[in-house]
Amino acid sequence: MGTFHRPTACEILTMVDKMLCTILSIDGYNFPPLPPSCDFIDVRYECAVYPIRVDIYETYNPGSVVRVWGSLEGQGWVLLWSGEPQLGLKAAARIFSPPISQPHRLMNILRVEFDHRQHNYYPALDAVLLVGSTHSGSKSVSELRESIFSQIMKLGIHTATISEEDILAGVQFLLSEENLKKLMEDDHGEVDDDDEEGCETLLREEKADIGHREKEKKCDLIEDQLESLDIRTCGGYFDMLPEELIMHILKQLDIKSLCQLCCTCKLLQKFASDPFLYIKLNLKNCWWLVKNSTLECLRTRCSLLACLDLSWCGPYNAVDTGTFMEFIHTCGRQLTTLRLNNCHFIDNYCLYMIANVCYNLQELSMANCSKVDHLGFRELKKARGLSRLDLSRTRIDFHTLQLLLQHAGNLQHLSLNYCTQLEMDEIALTLATFNRSLRSLHAWKTHSLTTRGLRALACIPTLQDLDLGWALCGVITEGLGELVRGCKNLKRLYLTALRTLTDHDLNQLTMQSSQLTQLDIMGTRNITPDAVYRLLQSCKHLELLDVSFCEQIHASFIQQCSTQFPHVDIKGGICHQVRII
Repeated sequence: MGTFHRPTACEILTMVDKMLCTILSIDGYNFPPLPPSCDFIDVRYECAVYPIRVDIYETYNPGSVVRVWGSLEGQGWVLLWSGEPQLGLKAAARIFSPPISQPHRLMNILRVEFDHRQHNYYPALDAVLLVGSTHSGSKSVSELRESIFSQIMKLGIHTATISEEDILAGVQFLLSEENLKKLMEDDHGEVDDDDEEGCETLLREEKADIGHREKEKKCDLIEDQLESLDIRTCGGYFDMLPEELIMHILKQLDIKSLCQLCCTCKLLQKFASDPFLYIKLNLKNCWWLVKNSTLECLRTRCSLLACLDLSWCGPYNAVDTGTFMEFIHTCGRQLTTLRLNNCHFIDNYCLYMIANVCYNLQELSMANCSKVDHLGFRELKKARGLSRLDLSRTRIDFHTLQLLLQHAGNLQHLSLNYCTQLEMDEIALTLATFNRSLRSLHAWKTHSLTTRGLRALACIPTLQDLDLGWALCGVITEGLGELVRGCKNLKRLYLTALRTLTDHDLNQLTMQSSQLTQLDIMGTRNITPDAVYRLLQSCKHLELLDVSFCEQIHASFIQQCSTQFPHVDIKGGICHQVRII
């Protein structure tokens, strides 16, 4: 009997790596790596088709599309195309036609995902064209050839014992109009229910048999590797590793890989189900896989859950309200961070459950949750520990938000982008009274903010990040001066499309905002190159300046300033300026 060789640490780690690579590539559990994305749009078509081509009309700063999905009524998403963002393209309109796969499935919804974080400026689309057929394609030449060949085998025409008369009769039958028509019949031809059910059963059995054989091969490979190390323990070499080392390895895996591991063996299932691996749970990166059953399965592993990101999950009724509420009731007591952006199953009942279970909540993001009204939002007054709140594109009204702000004394970051039912002057006064530690306020396209509101915001000296794009109206010269004098620590200021901004206003920013790192004055009509040049000279910490679509700022001036101030990323200077209406 041979001597037992105890593997070295290097050999053990090498085998761990090989085994993980093997078990994670088992057919049926393999997920392709996908590039990250930060935004998406859903496009719905009146008629469902079998997709042939997708044309994306990129009209401004193309190249940010990274994924295209397709589905029928939002059920069963199929990845049609995936790729890295295209950098360095000319800022010109184009039609982007990615080489999509052509699954044999009807689709009437496309989801296009974008990653524009490395691009010079925002992208813009005009349309997304879906080209397809309402009928499934006919069989290809190769499929038709295989069908005829199989019939030749059944008739025995290929054998030498059959007579010439029988061969001729068989060929005539194969090439008859009736037989060819039957072979060319698409999948939507009339099929007997019993035959269809029998075919589906046969296919399932065949797939199961293939999957079983593949898994047996993988297991044989793993056993061969274990025998090569002569490890005589029931758990293989994993039994020889400290639990801390195994947990360290598993901490490097994402949620999809952990679920894969749970499907391999009981030992790895035990470790991969440890609640310590689910303290932070990000399901946004696999939104197309998240269903009611997903939350039900994870509910037993998330007893220590502190951070949950469900953004983009559950579209088109993939997750229902009851399942989410049960998950929060079971796993939400230690939650400090909850992100629910674009979760359209969130309603008033969900907000009630969150407010009454998640007592430690510090961050809540629910942008574009359109089903919640004042009854649900009022429940958030119980979440007194909130420091970050994102209500962008929701139906929050002034009186409800005012009530929340009065109870959120620790609030530091507030996003109200495109909340059209708010009186921003009154909101600014409420913030100045109850939220004096506010550090960032995003109020893009909220409207009706005047000099009165700017004066109120000037009473919040901690403000560092302020986005008032498309929100200001009228002449705000005096209010802007008070704002920059009161908020000495302003680092990021967005005044997008403020038509009345003048050189005098910009000079006040130049004199008072010495800490400014980002400034957006896109779409202003009265700013001159001299005022911009003085700003660049005085603001030594400036890193980003957006003067796009400013009518008096031309490309030659931008090129000159970019050379003289290389540390500042200056946006704008398109040769053919377009006026924003």
